Amino acid sequence: MGSLLIRFMPTTLITGGSSGIGLALSRALAARGHRLLWVALEAAELEAARADLQVAFPQLEVHTYACDLSAAGAAQEVHLWTRDLGFPVDLLINNAGFGSSGFIDETDPEHELAMLRLHVQTLYSLTRYFLRDMLIRGAGRIINLASISAYAPTPGLATYAASKAFVMQFSLAIDYELRRRQSPVRVLTVCPTPVRTGFARRASMEDSPLFNSWMRVSPETVARDTLRALDRGRSVVIPHRGLQLLHRFVSRLPQRWLIWFAAREMGF
Repeated sequence: MGSLLIRFMPTTLITGGSSGIGLALSRALAARGHRLLWVALEAAELEAARADLQVAFPQLEVHTYACDLSAAGAAQEVHLWTRDLGFPVDLLINNAGFGSSGFIDETDPEHELAMLRLHVQTLYSLTRYFLRDMLIRGAGRIINLASISAYAPTPGLATYAASKAFVMQFSLAIDYELRRRQSPVRVLTVCPTPVRTGFARRASMEDSPLFNSWMRVSPETVARDTLRALDRGRSVVIPHRGLQLLHRFVSRLPQRWLIWFAAREMGF
């Protein structure tokens, strides 16, 4: 019986699963009995987070892989790692990401190019690799983390917002293609407002009005609403119902107003 349970345990691959939104999703999925495959940059962080999570869930199976996901070839490396483990991935969550803020001429171009490789190139490749596997099996789900900034050009976060616009449009288009072909595989796009995690520190935005505003949500709220949307077969979700309603109103504004609103929230 034990071997059967292990065999049919759902397997979820989460990039950036050891912190922030990824860790909140991991806790929620652990409660559902998922096996977790984590990929993140820091090996020490992965091991510490795994130890903490297994205190709460002693039977939890967690496999970790330290990897720079902004490096060329990272997606193929991760895909081969999961193949070697021998666990078909039932749910892929492309969560890893970081930000860069400031006037475009004052930001570090190498930092921003690494961000683009992570948000665009690696996410694209991971989605392609695992989508192909899921289509062959006839089952699977993909969750791609975009951002509320995907909906409007965002002064002060110009490159970040543009990268998340790619994530949103790419993911929504693929989900439509899958539905059109009557495939059981689905892609969910998640567009959270600011979340207080290590993201703000790495983007040098800890003192930004954006991360101290009424729009801020917790990682746990993002995880809860994401899995609820996944269960309901949704294509896109903005975590927190109040913010969903606000978005319906704001999205009807002219683009120049949207840019003004985004700039105001950024303190620009």
